[in-house]
Amino acid sequence: MQEKDKEQEKKQGQDQEQEKDMQVQENNQNQDQNQSKSQNEYLVQGGDGDSKGNKNFNKIASIGFFGGIFWSSVLLVLSYFDFTQIGPNFVLERIKLGKWANGYIENLISIVGIGIISIIIAFIFYFIGRKFNGILPGIFFGLLLWVIVFILLGKIAFDLKAIKDYSSDTTVTTICLFILYGTFIAYSVSFAFQEQKAYLRGYSK
Repeated sequence: MQEKDKEQEKKQGQDQEQEKDMQVQENNQNQDQNQSKSQNEYLVQGGDGDSKGNKNFNKIASIGFFGGIFWSSVLLVLSYFDFTQIGPNFVLERIKLGKWANGYIENLISIVGIGIISIIIAFIFYFIGRKFNGILPGIFFGLLLWVIVFILLGKIAFDLKAIKDYSSDTTVTTICLFILYGTFIAYSVSFAFQEQKAYLRGYSK
């Protein structure tokens, strides 16, 4: 009887040790998973310690700059053919550059300036709307930008007239152009974010 009791006690002790080892292994796995998850969340949010995060930062800046340059150039062409009374140089209405900046130079400076401003706009959308997919977020974003530029800040920031003082062609053209611009920025930024998430999922595996 005593030998059986000793064997049972020995067996129980071995079972307890195995359970402890399993618990230790599970705790280590959970800690590794939590660390990996927190690291991935940090990288998705643009952690500056990761090269992919830096590449994503550059990609968002490139999207914003290219979008500003391209669509302001389209605005210049539309204003040249009298589809709109407003050209890209509306951003310089409050700035006196002098006679040297008349004509093409003023338009060029305006287009580059819009490109730089557009970088900020792209990052604003990245932080507030990068998780949205599809075209609708871009349409609403473009309309919101139009309201901000032409109604809220038009007179204060850009010395624009009230929108009712412009022709209906100007109103329709600028609204359509801002919708296209907003869609381009939103869709491109969302795509870059989803691409980064896919990379991080592969990295975590």
